[in-house]
Amino acid sequence: MAEARWIWVSLPWATFALVVSGGRIVDAAPIARKSIGCDERQVAAYYRSKGATFVPLPPLDQARE
Repeated sequence: MAEARWIWVSLPWATFALVVSGGRIVDAAPIARKSIGCDERQVAAYYRSKGATFVPLPPLDQARE
């Protein structure tokens, strides 16, 4: 299994994270649960059309340094 990446998503009405592994969303905040199992590019296109900005979050081991 590919290593999971966290993506911070900011919309005008919500901010949350998506967890991506192998090009698919594997976990998400409750507001974005419908994204789980979907292709990350399709999900990004959908949220981008709603005005989202994205920031890849550093791996947990780097975030603690």
